[in-house]
Amino acid sequence: MMSEEDCMKLFKKHVFGNVDSEIPQDLREAIIEVVEKCKGLPLAVKAIAGLLRSVSNPGEWSKILQNDVWELQFQENQKNNIHPALWFSYHFLPPQLKRCFAYCSIFPEDYEFKEADQEQLIWLWMAEGLLQPEKGKTMEEVGEDYLKALVSRSFFQQSNRDGKSILHMHDLVLDLAIHTSGEFFFIPHGCNYLQDHESKIFHLSYQRSKDMMKLESLPQTKFLRIFLALPLSFEYSCKSLLTQKIQQELLLSAGGGLRVLCLSDSSIMKLPESIGNLKHLRYLDLSHTKLEDLPSSVCMLYNLQTLLLSWCHKLSQLPTNTCRLINLRHLVISGTGLKEMPPQMCNLTNLQTLSDFVLGENSGSRIKELGALQLLHGSLRISGLENVVDVLEADLKNKEFLTELILQWNGGETEDTSKEREVHNVLEPHRKLKKLEIKGYRGTIFPDWVAHQLFGDLVEVSLLDCRNCCFLPPLGQLPSLRVLKSREMCLSGIANECFSASLTMSFPFLESLSMAHMYTLERWPTGANQEGGLFPRLKRISLSSCDKLTVGLPSGRLPSLKSIKISFCVQMVSVFPTSRRIDNACPSLESIELIHCEKVESFSNMGLPSNLKVLHIESCEKLIAKRRNWNLQRLSNLQTLVLIGCKDLGLNSFPEKGLLPSALTYLFISDFRKLKPLNGKGFKHLTSLQYLSIGKCDKLECLPEEGLPLSLFTLSIYDCPMLSERCQRKTGEDWPKIQHIPNIYIDNKQV
Repeated sequence: MMSEEDCMKLFKKHVFGNVDSEIPQDLREAIIEVVEKCKGLPLAVKAIAGLLRSVSNPGEWSKILQNDVWELQFQENQKNNIHPALWFSYHFLPPQLKRCFAYCSIFPEDYEFKEADQEQLIWLWMAEGLLQPEKGKTMEEVGEDYLKALVSRSFFQQSNRDGKSILHMHDLVLDLAIHTSGEFFFIPHGCNYLQDHESKIFHLSYQRSKDMMKLESLPQTKFLRIFLALPLSFEYSCKSLLTQKIQQELLLSAGGGLRVLCLSDSSIMKLPESIGNLKHLRYLDLSHTKLEDLPSSVCMLYNLQTLLLSWCHKLSQLPTNTCRLINLRHLVISGTGLKEMPPQMCNLTNLQTLSDFVLGENSGSRIKELGALQLLHGSLRISGLENVVDVLEADLKNKEFLTELILQWNGGETEDTSKEREVHNVLEPHRKLKKLEIKGYRGTIFPDWVAHQLFGDLVEVSLLDCRNCCFLPPLGQLPSLRVLKSREMCLSGIANECFSASLTMSFPFLESLSMAHMYTLERWPTGANQEGGLFPRLKRISLSSCDKLTVGLPSGRLPSLKSIKISFCVQMVSVFPTSRRIDNACPSLESIELIHCEKVESFSNMGLPSNLKVLHIESCEKLIAKRRNWNLQRLSNLQTLVLIGCKDLGLNSFPEKGLLPSALTYLFISDFRKLKPLNGKGFKHLTSLQYLSIGKCDKLECLPEEGLPLSLFTLSIYDCPMLSERCQRKTGEDWPKIQHIPNIYIDNKQV
């Protein structure tokens, strides 16, 4: 709970954007009284602040603050445990927002709405008819406005993870949603409740991985409007417990009112023809299933708005009459086995989302059907471009709502590289595009538009498996480019043409550079003609299987570089060029990861950068053999050290006295097959060490006589048979040396 003073600061921050803002004098007393009634609960303060912020005229605040709903709900609170401030804020929601908020009661406690879930939540609201049309806006845009309004009023809490938005409902807010939804919305808490209330269940949701759906049969489903599996989006199979019997029973007995049906990640292998009887169905999710085809009756679902089929690997075709689904707005078919698109896709003019457009061997001319789909938003992958016949009518240039475009050729050689370039040239997208991926392009030169300066919003470019291309386009002149990925191109070097001739610096905002399987790449550019230098904001470099590259980094200063990862670069002899001092060249560098770079013997003549925090060296035998030359003890910021050796590397004792810095907190050593003793003198000064992991050291016999640092919080030992036996709880000879450590794991089991 917060103090009244902190509550008032929080209130000011959320209403005015500044804790030092002054409250209008005529409202001061009423606001203080309301904030006091929040009883120190931050969520309640935010809810009231969000309510007042939504009212543009402060003159209306007094009517809200003096409304007797607060007092009425304060009395009701004794019965239903709903916080008055939350109820008060809910009371002033517009009717359409109240319905959308109540709908969220179908989600369980602690449910996280990732970005994909947020999008699907809007599609679900739309399927239920909860979104009210607004002039000049699509229904999806209306839904986005509703969601933003609920976030603004603190009915959703917002956070960020890896730069992506995450929403969740506080448990007190979820209680309010359940209370306001009445008996229309339901999350099953057990089989008995289902049987006892079957006549009142209109909306049924379940969690895939929980045991609540271990049912012999479903209750009466003829009144069911929603059958929903959670989570909405997932990255791996949740092993749904929804049995084949229940699925068939649901599909055969569901009444005509069913609007949302989610059977994703279930064991269903075939849909019955009777699915065509669900005339009011608007949302159908069959993703992550083993379906091989869809019955033709699916094309009778004329009200269907959303059809999700992602990662149905065995699905090889869509029904011929898919074009009849004229109300379809979202078709997601990524990760399927589709060979081609059905005919007349141009009829689906309401499509907002089309994840993929597949051109078959005999259907290359159908790319012109994309021309009619002017409302496409988000990401679009066009694959099978080697089959294209007439690309002129695809009209990608006018699809201004597309943010990501993937152009994919599916292998094979070509004798006519000029035709390849002609096709590619006509596929120029709208200049608002943010992400571009070109994969398998068989031409020798990229078209001019790929790196045109007018693509001012382009933040990410991926050039993958373009094996005939010997030159990069002039990507350095793209003003907003932040991420560049390249893979399998026959470059020998990065030519000056790649850089901007008109800007004082190239790649002015590039933050991440990844190059993989660039087998012919030999050298970095010098950047001699660039006044501002190369890559002034580059933070991450990743190099993998660049077989001829001998130096890991370009010469010159990289002032923003934080992370380097280099793997399987078999000719590389040094990570850093020798021309400059490391601390001057890379003053921000914090992490270095080297994997299977057998010829690297040293980092540079100047050692390692002083700000280094993480060092990961794996299977670099020559480099590890010269570890004394790294001068790790001078790296006062080094926190994590990972050393993974080679079977033949002779490491008789580790760590040597004075080798490691005292600030080290995480030490991971593995695959040193000849290591016998650990050096107690090398551990003695590691007073900050909290985590020690030792693995795959077959001959390691025992822990040092001096024991391990008292600061250790976790010790993990695996695949060290002799040492593992000595460290068993109470019975092991080395147990007295480690019994002070709170968390001990041997072969992944806590002891």
